[in-house]
Amino acid sequence: MARLSSLKKYLQQSWQSLTQDWQVLREAPIPARELNQTFLQASLPNLNFYLLLALAGAIATFGLLTNSAATIIGAMIIAPLMNPIASLAYALVGLNSRLLERAIFTLVTGIILVIFIAYLTTKFLGLTTVGSEILGRTTPNSLDLGVALAAGAAAAFANTRRSIANALPGVAISVALVPPLSVVGIGLCLGELGTQIALSRGVQTSIAGGSFLLFVTNLAGIVFSGSLVFLLQRYGSLKKAAIGIIISLLSLSILLQPLGFSLRQLYIRSITMRTVFELRKNRPDLFPGTAKFRSIHTRYQEDGLLHVELEMEVPLQDIKNVQEKIELAAQEMSRQLKEPIIINLDIIPFQRFESQP
Repeated sequence: MARLSSLKKYLQQSWQSLTQDWQVLREAPIPARELNQTFLQASLPNLNFYLLLALAGAIATFGLLTNSAATIIGAMIIAPLMNPIASLAYALVGLNSRLLERAIFTLVTGIILVIFIAYLTTKFLGLTTVGSEILGRTTPNSLDLGVALAAGAAAAFANTRRSIANALPGVAISVALVPPLSVVGIGLCLGELGTQIALSRGVQTSIAGGSFLLFVTNLAGIVFSGSLVFLLQRYGSLKKAAIGIIISLLSLSILLQPLGFSLRQLYIRSITMRTVFELRKNRPDLFPGTAKFRSIHTRYQEDGLLHVELEMEVPLQDIKNVQEKIELAAQEMSRQLKEPIIINLDIIPFQRFESQP
């Protein structure tokens, strides 16, 4: 017993010796009164906010139409849309009705502005291109929700510490806010044509609908995790925050179904692509080595079966017994995926000629 007491005392002394200077390094959170004033100013619907947001929306639209990731990142950095969202999360914790109303008004009008700017820009330019940067924002999944939750927590914590406030631009880059809204405007402008182009690229949702789902996912995730971080730092109270947190949880629970389905689709597509390339490597009798895959898409049709859409370039002389090979490949892929599948194969024949030296 005495030995245990001595060990406990030794450990306490060692811990105190190790951490005695840590108090100096700890930074106190910003006082609630000061933070409240900061968010009131940050969520103000003034000319500066709308001008900067409009420019960010235009830059994002140009980047999306030209498929330029660097341009889109630039739009994320200058977009001030995170301010009313963080203010909304803080207002829900303290039930500050004045801040809540201002944040909601600024956020809603900002959303409409970005969509309008993207619509007008696309209409004026007359472009109908739908690149990977646009399509990549039309099928959100549960992983996007995870990013939003982490970004919301980071944004809330950075707002409460002066020394790390410069991390906020990085948070804005990590979670997409303006680009999905710009894709909504582009999708509304392209209309049915955009939907058909997306469908031909393996995207089963409408451009506007899928990208708006991504924005709502980011919004709900940021508000929920941001509110929790503010609450854990004793801004407001659990009693006041209960209604806001319950609403956020309900929103997230509603979003989980379509996001989970999209994640499953992504997983199935990944497994399918791996299976196809393994078959090409191990079963040259099914997929000749001279064949080149142009696209691989997966989708569930109305019959409830998984359809694998393959597009291949095959030398003219190697196109033999295609139907038989498709049936064998479907059986092998069904065995590996552990579910029945149907392969829809489009073959583009070609013949190569070489000049003589």
